[in-house]
Amino acid sequence: MKINTARFGEMDVSEERLMTFANGIPGLEHFTTYCLLPADDKDESPFYFLQSTEESGLCFFLADPFSFYPNYEVNLDDSTLNQLNIEDPKQALVLAILTVQGSLKDATMNLKAPLIINTAQRTGKQLVLKQEYGIKEPLLKRVTAEESE
Repeated sequence: MKINTARFGEMDVSEERLMTFANGIPGLEHFTTYCLLPADDKDESPFYFLQSTEESGLCFFLADPFSFYPNYEVNLDDSTLNQLNIEDPKQALVLAILTVQGSLKDATMNLKAPLIINTAQRTGKQLVLKQEYGIKEPLLKRVTAEESE
């Protein structure tokens, strides 16, 4: 499938990269089909792009939150598991939306509302967690002088 993007130009996207968000993403409910692209060609980076197939200018920069916050926890309730048809936890990919203003060292990630993707069914949704996480957590934790001693 060919899609036009503001960031990457025209792209040929394979079907297995397409993701459906049945209810869209909050605030963008009318856009339901996205393409999940790894930030590198080897699929080794914790970074991804989620490009809308319906709106060329709509692209999210995402990261694997566990790569930056190893103690991060996402508890999926039965409703989410059923909605996304997740039968095996290995089917669930959890990604956080990044906000980058300036350089990556100042980027923040939304740990409060991660994207949950069923990699087998290629469906997803944004989930607002009950846990006490912030929407603007630093991507790269600052190391204070006390911590480095």
